[in-house]
Amino acid sequence: MPNRNKWFVLVLAVASVEAGAHALAQQHALSGVEILRKVEQTVEVVRDYTVEVQADVNMERMRIPKMQATMYYKRPNKIHFESTSFAMLPREGMMLDPTVLRESYVATVQESEVAEEKKVYKLQLAAMESKSRLRQLYVWVDGSNWTIVKMETIPYQGRVLTVTITQALQEGKYWLPRTLKASFDVAGRDTTEKRIEPPATPPTQWEGVQRPPRSGSITVTYSNYKVNVGLSDEVFQQRERAGKEK
Repeated sequence: MPNRNKWFVLVLAVASVEAGAHALAQQHALSGVEILRKVEQTVEVVRDYTVEVQADVNMERMRIPKMQATMYYKRPNKIHFESTSFAMLPREGMMLDPTVLRESYVATVQESEVAEEKKVYKLQLAAMESKSRLRQLYVWVDGSNWTIVKMETIPYQGRVLTVTITQALQEGKYWLPRTLKASFDVAGRDTTEKRIEPPATPPTQWEGVQRPPRSGSITVTYSNYKVNVGLSDEVFQQRERAGKEK
C-alpha cells in the first residue's frame, strides 16, 4: 500500500508539472501585434536600398516579354523604379510594411506550424477602416528570422492574390527578398490572347500601368542589393513630378 501511495503522489506531481508547463506556454504565446512588432524590428535596420529586379510574367493567354528594372526603396514607404520596359506588379505584395499592417489591421493568430524546422505563424488581418481596399488578408511570418514569407488576400473584386516571398540574408545582417511570386486567380477569365510589348517611349515609372485582369503569376527575382547607401529624397520626387505631368 505505501508503494502504491508513492506512485500516486508521483503521478500527481508529473501531471502538475505538465499542467504548469502548458499554462506557462499559453501565458507566453505571442499575440498578432507582438509578432508584427518583431517583424518591424527586423526591417527597421534597413533605411534604404537599391536592387536589380527581373520579372517573369505568365498571365493567362498573354505573352509578355521578360522585364528588368532598378528598384529604389527608402523608409517608410518610398519606392521608385527605373526601367526600359513596364510591368503589371501588385503593389500590395511589393510593399508589405509591418508597421502599416499593425496600425491599420486587427491581427489575430490563426495557427502556427513547424515547417523545415522553422516555426511559421499564420495571422488573419482585418482592416480597422471600412473604406480599406484590402478588408481582410492572411500573412505568414517565419519565426526564425521574423520575416513575412507569404500573403494571401480574401477574395475581393473577383480575384485572389497570393504572394510567396523567399527571404535571404544580405551583407550578413539584412533580411531582404530574394524572390517574390505573385499568383492571381480571377473569376470570369478572358480567353483572348494578346501580346504586350514595351512602349516606344519608356515610362519613368515601372510599378504598373494597370492591375492584372487575368489569372496567372508574376515572379520577381532580386539581385545586387546595396543597403543603407543614403538615398536622396530627390530620387523619389522624380516619380511625384512625373505623376503631376500626366
